[in-house]
Amino acid sequence: MRAKILELKNLGRMPNESVNDTESIVEVVKQYDELLADITPPLDTDEVEVLIGLFPESGFYDLQWDLLSLVESAILTDVDYKKLIDACPSDEWREILNARFSNWLKSQKQNF
Repeated sequence: MRAKILELKNLGRMPNESVNDTESIVEVVKQYDELLADITPPLDTDEVEVLIGLFPESGFYDLQWDLLSLVESAILTDVDYKKLIDACPSDEWREILNARFSNWLKSQKQNF
């Protein structure tokens, strides 16, 4: 597993963005942002499993979209990807991942 993914794992799940966030959140945002930017797809199953566990409950300074992009870059079987989605700790992001995966599956069927 790549060092950047392990560093993200050590940071843990992204906190929710809040109007009550203090200036100290800037450093946390910077850490996630830099680590996510340094990861080049494709990712393997173990790496996606770590990233899936990082989704905040709702949002974290738009970094959840970078996370989503990396997760969706993975080349996995339908079954593997579905299992990973189901492990997402956020109800909101699990629903988004499922909807996007369902749409992708439909587009693949239309292309055949």
